[in-house]
Amino acid sequence: MTPAPRRPGRRPPPIWRRLSSTGWLLFSLVIGLIGGLYYAWVVDPVVFTDASPARFSDRYREEYIILVSQSYAVNQNWPLAQQRLAALEDPNIAETVNGLLETAVRQNRPAPLLEQLAVVARQLGAQGQAIALFAPTLPAGTVQPTPTPAFETTPTNTPPPAATATNTAVPSPTPTATSPATATPQPNYRLTEQTRLCRDDEAISRIEVIVLDAFLNDMPGIEIEVTWQNGRDRFFTGFKPENGRGYADFDMSPDVSYTVRLPDGSPEVSGLRLEECASGFSGGWQLTFQNLREGNPTPSEEDE
Repeated sequence: MTPAPRRPGRRPPPIWRRLSSTGWLLFSLVIGLIGGLYYAWVVDPVVFTDASPARFSDRYREEYIILVSQSYAVNQNWPLAQQRLAALEDPNIAETVNGLLETAVRQNRPAPLLEQLAVVARQLGAQGQAIALFAPTLPAGTVQPTPTPAFETTPTNTPPPAATATNTAVPSPTPTATSPATATPQPNYRLTEQTRLCRDDEAISRIEVIVLDAFLNDMPGIEIEVTWQNGRDRFFTGFKPENGRGYADFDMSPDVSYTVRLPDGSPEVSGLRLEECASGFSGGWQLTFQNLREGNPTPSEEDE
């Protein structure tokens, strides 16, 4: 007995007939998005040419200002630096540069960079503590150690007779070439005091550094370098004016030996560690450096 033949079923409708209006809308959006991205990225991509620095993001604006300050430090062309800064279209450019300088100080950026930014901020008319520290105006009476040449000394020989003075040239003393070679260079600073810091009621875990000029006046903006095993840091005087414009400090860690020096030229002070004082608390150190070459005498009341 043979089975009865099956009746052919109805074929399903094509997929485009089964899509609803919402499906067609989503499908159209996807196709349109793909086509738009292909056109924008491949067929006709946007290419920026001659973009103004005013369109930079905050990060690139800061880098642009740093580059301008570095360029000005090299060529000393202030009109060109002004023209480049004007391209930022910042009406408060002086405050912007000063704010960037203060941020760089907090980030412990390199000293040359701080000086370059401070000079530009000062040229723009900005004022602030960081500018006073890293771009101070040079005092008029700054002492500059200049060695006295040998030919400027008063000769002790008897002057020649007046009758022969008009006909015979009098030989003048000539500085010898060996004098500069035998001179021993002196450091710019000397260590005048090294004191333990101890208190009866609390521990002190810092290195205090005081920097004075030749007339024992505070010197702000002086870089101090501290090193230890596998570590190095630097800090500057003048950022705690309540303790003096020549004051700076550095926090110490237990069981670490530190070495302190002034990169501008000073003896190294090594072996600085936290040690127990007579009170039982740990104590730090205070170092006082004096500049041997610069300084201005402080006017006395009698002079005034």
